[in-house]
Amino acid sequence: MDHRDDAAAWAAPTPADGATDHRPAATPAVDYGVPQAAAPGPVPTPPAPPAPTWQAAPGPVPAAMPSVGHAPTYASWQPGFMPLRPLSFGDLLGLPFRAMRYNRGVIIGGPLLLTLVATVATAAAMWLLFTDPSLGLLDPNSTFSAISPTTIAVGVVALVAALLADVLSSAIVAPGVARGVLGERIRLGDAWRAMRPRVGSLLLLYLIAGGSMLVVVGLALTPLMLSAVNNDATYLGLGLLLMVTVAFPAGVLISTIGGISRPVVVLEQRGAVAAIRRAVALVRGRFWWSLLVVFVASALIGIVSSVLQQVGSFGAVAVAFAAPDNVVALAIAFFTVTALSLVVSYVLTYSYLGSLFSLVYIDLRIRHEGFDLTLAEAAEARRA
Repeated sequence: MDHRDDAAAWAAPTPADGATDHRPAATPAVDYGVPQAAAPGPVPTPPAPPAPTWQAAPGPVPAAMPSVGHAPTYASWQPGFMPLRPLSFGDLLGLPFRAMRYNRGVIIGGPLLLTLVATVATAAAMWLLFTDPSLGLLDPNSTFSAISPTTIAVGVVALVAALLADVLSSAIVAPGVARGVLGERIRLGDAWRAMRPRVGSLLLLYLIAGGSMLVVVGLALTPLMLSAVNNDATYLGLGLLLMVTVAFPAGVLISTIGGISRPVVVLEQRGAVAAIRRAVALVRGRFWWSLLVVFVASALIGIVSSVLQQVGSFGAVAVAFAAPDNVVALAIAFFTVTALSLVVSYVLTYSYLGSLFSLVYIDLRIRHEGFDLTLAEAAEARRA
């Protein structure tokens, strides 16, 4: 499937006037858009498939479900790395690792490439800063004058690279997870072509989420700063209360809505604001459950990431003891060990959380829109 076919596959449906038959083409496309209202008239109900025991009782057929002329078989209920059913709490915590193994070139390779670029740029900026003769960090007898323009320019490039890596690393995972659900393995170039038109929307989404987080944290930190200035315990108590009751829950909420909005932007080809509205609509009825999943998963992967970074710190200290007299060799080894530990921890975090948010998005669509039937019929059509 070339890029044009792939873009059409993820676009929202645009049925022709008077057309009610949504039969897929030779290569069926899964519609990740919002289900549209059905045209007047009875909705054809396919015969009941030999479904697994977890299948819900028969109910209304979703209006957006494509008709393929025959019901999906048992094999189509798990065409990829996950079963096509509502996912449990344990499923959502464990399936991201299966997704990482299934489409590793995208789900691990994408964040790895972006993180490496940002890490190299950051290491270059730190090295220039460390060896800049005007700063005299290597020569205790020198006097400070001014940072060279080259050091400033590389520092700006490193900052931009780190920002883009943070914005895009978890978003590029979404096509790999979505295709893996259907049993398809795609290349990193395919995922990039699917995400590239939405980079602007992803940046805007990042700014909205980041700005909201700053407002919430600033609201809680203001009393703490007033307490430090006025030496007043009242402000201290108010600040701690706001941190626990406002800043922390709001931070989890912003992370959840922002995380679910990323696959919406990439898969449904929506703008940032429309994706936020779509994410808010999806979590209705599953609000606290979604927040709990994201909080527990973020806490677990945060602990693992911190352990990896601590291992890198211990390795850097060991290097310092191995070559205490050679400052240049010590700096190179220190930066290398530290950068490797950071790359591993960041890639694991981006890959895991990016997969988790994509799976939460798919699970919410299964629960609200019967999206498992759409996916199962698309998988059956591909097998036919």
